[in-house]
Amino acid sequence: MADIHALRERAKELRCLYAIDAALAERHQTPARAFARVLEAIPDGWQHPASTGACIAYLGHQYVGPQFAPGGREMSAPLMLWETQIGRIVVSDQYAPPSPDDEPFLPEEDELLRRIAARISEFLEWKHAEMMGMQDPRTKNHWSWRQRFAETLADSIDPVRFGVSRMFIGGSTARGDAGPGSDIDLYIDCHGSPEQRRELSLWLEGWSVCLGEVARQQTGQPFPGGILNVQWLQGEPSVWQLAELQELTLRTPR
Repeated sequence: MADIHALRERAKELRCLYAIDAALAERHQTPARAFARVLEAIPDGWQHPASTGACIAYLGHQYVGPQFAPGGREMSAPLMLWETQIGRIVVSDQYAPPSPDDEPFLPEEDELLRRIAARISEFLEWKHAEMMGMQDPRTKNHWSWRQRFAETLADSIDPVRFGVSRMFIGGSTARGDAGPGSDIDLYIDCHGSPEQRRELSLWLEGWSVCLGEVARQQTGQPFPGGILNVQWLQGEPSVWQLAELQELTLRTPR
């Protein structure tokens, strides 16, 4: 039962991250509108949605989401603009734990908040650069958010369940020259059984379609078959392959 509960919590966190990625992909909107959508999505990713709320402090202004209760159990992460802190995102939880010794937040929620803060920071950098005429919105670094997608996927995969030993990104994402319609090239060393590989293929297919829809909103380019291009490695990559690949950190088995 504990394993099922943990899987449900991870699924909630991923759905929350997808919703936030989709909200921040619409670059034409104002920061205030983007913040409102992010704050609305956050409670569903935490273990006690009914008592969880969040707020964003940005350049002297505060944006408060539903159910946010300052002064109680809180966690926070900084918002950065080109390595300078310009605000914070704070999550509060009014839930009363059965024991005062209980940890108020899960370690996975700390990581989730860190990822959310990184996505908001990237959105704000984009908006500031656009306002200053530093970039054409149509040619924004398409490799960077593809790499974050791949890193999130690697952090979510269960290497024991699927028999995965190593995972890499390659192609235009690894080179840093991805265009709006580029795939995400994944290279996977799967030493598991044929059944484990089939199960992993289905799992990756779901990710591919979901990330493809987020990418469509980010770029306007359709990805009808999904955005992932999966290549199965036959053993350890060669020296020549490693020169063109970037290894992803897999989640540590619990």
